[in-house]
Amino acid sequence: MDASEPTRRPSAPRGRPVEVDPEQLAAIALALFDERGFDLVTMADIAEAAGVSRRTLFRYYPSKPDLVWGGFDEAIARFEASLAAGADSGIRDDSAPRIAELHRAYVAIAEFPPELLEVTRRRLRIIDEYPAVLAHGLAKFGAVHELLEPFLGEPGSLEAHLLADLYVTTGFSAMRWWARSGTGTPAAAVDGALAVLEGEFG
Repeated sequence: MDASEPTRRPSAPRGRPVEVDPEQLAAIALALFDERGFDLVTMADIAEAAGVSRRTLFRYYPSKPDLVWGGFDEAIARFEASLAAGADSGIRDDSAPRIAELHRAYVAIAEFPPELLEVTRRRLRIIDEYPAVLAHGLAKFGAVHELLEPFLGEPGSLEAHLLADLYVTTGFSAMRWWARSGTGTPAAAVDGALAVLEGEFG
C-alpha cells in the first residue's frame, strides 16, 4: 500500500473473523492524520478507512496517540536484544561505563527496514507537531532510561541519571531531525548524534 493514500479494507464476509494487521491500521491512521490533521481525525474515521469496527481498532490501539507511537515497543526490544548480544559476546568491562556497547545497542533502536521508513518519518513529524501526542509518549522513555543507567555509572547515582537523560534526549532529537530533514537514515542520525555526545565525555 502507498502510505500516502489511505485505503479502505473490504469488509470480511459476515460470520468470519476480520484479519487485522496492526501496522496496516497505523499506516492508514498516519495517512489520515497527514491528510486532514491529527485533531480532525476520529477513531471512527480510522476504523471506517481500515474497514474494521471501532471495537477492533480500540482493541489494538486504545487512543489516537497510541497509533502514532506504535512500533516503540519493538524498538525497545531491538535495544534489549543488542545489549544481550553484547553480554553473550563476553566483551564487557563491569568496572567502567560500557559506552561502545551502549552506543551500538542504542543505534539499534533507530534501525528500521526500508518499507517502514516513511511510516516512521510520519510518526515523528506528528509527534513533533502535536505537543499532546509527544506528552502521551514521554512516559515510554522511562523504560529506556532504566536500561541506560547501568551502562553510564552506578545505577541511581546522579551521574548515571543525568547521562541517561542526555542519551534519551540526544537520540530522540536526532530521530526528529532526521524526520524533518529527510537526510540519510534514522540510525545514521542517531549514530552521529551519539558520537557528538560521547566526544564530550573524553
